[in-house]
Amino acid sequence: MFGELICGPPGSGKTTYCEGKRQFLSVYDPTRPVVIVNLDPANEGVFPYPCDVDIRELVSHRIVMDIEHLGPNGSYLFCAEVMQNEINWLIEHIEVSVQQRIQEMLNSTPPVSTAAASFSTPSFRAPYLLIDCPGQVEFYLNSTMMCTLFTVIQKRLHCSLCTVHLIDAGVATRDLPTYVSSCVLSLSTMIDHELPHVNVLTKWDTLDKNDLLENNIDERSPYLFASDFMTENFDNLWQRQLQRKRRLHHLATSFSIGNESKSRLDAPNSLDPTSVEPTKNQGRLYEYTKALMSVVEGYGLVGYLPLDVQNSDMMLRVTQEIDNAVGNFF
Repeated sequence: MFGELICGPPGSGKTTYCEGKRQFLSVYDPTRPVVIVNLDPANEGVFPYPCDVDIRELVSHRIVMDIEHLGPNGSYLFCAEVMQNEINWLIEHIEVSVQQRIQEMLNSTPPVSTAAASFSTPSFRAPYLLIDCPGQVEFYLNSTMMCTLFTVIQKRLHCSLCTVHLIDAGVATRDLPTYVSSCVLSLSTMIDHELPHVNVLTKWDTLDKNDLLENNIDERSPYLFASDFMTENFDNLWQRQLQRKRRLHHLATSFSIGNESKSRLDAPNSLDPTSVEPTKNQGRLYEYTKALMSVVEGYGLVGYLPLDVQNSDMMLRVTQEIDNAVGNFF
């Protein structure tokens, strides 16, 4: 058995990825029994995909808040404790769902003649788990539930897992500090899970093709590193980004309410990129970002795969990388 632990911050597209991956595998590899598991007790509303195992049947974040009178973070920790204590419930439901999915595939296999049946039998690949993990950090920093669950799944279900960490491309490539913080978040997840790892930049179709941080990307290279987002040296790129932020700030604050002007940028050269000195403008953030960038890029620790869930070529590339990571070759 093989599986993906689909992690990432809230809003990074984990649920959309699960549904897109299920639809893709149904066409790309229909012999692979796919079981989707929801581990987020705070997911609300109707799921856009058929959820085989739903942790909300065991514990719900909203119900915990109402009954226990806890806040959002406290309710997450309460849910994590319940999930850890009832981990056998989760494993049993996964086993049942896997057997049901295999039986469904066997029933949907077209019948063969008696003569041909002796020479051919239906062949299926190993069952495949898509585990939609919660995005809140409380499950990883303040609880051992997730690490315990990963270990139990690997041992009891004999499952090879791969962590798929999703980051919103529109957020990660917005500026250098945000990109570096995304790299650090992915790196911390890699260290915490201690599993084969694939990092993905989701919502690639939402990026502006003229974006400053995107126009130097080589489509032939499978992974994207920090240098792929830097069309110039670090200082020049920092100056241009800071200048762009000042222009946006100028546009946002230069408006009139009645007869009163609200312009706050009184320096005429404040929009000139050559007037920006990185060490004086946001000096601490500049030094810290540059130091982290040198560590992340210098050791080649973090790389990303771009993904648009509606692009079959991108989805195929991500699927192949995950299969290679867990050894799913047969």
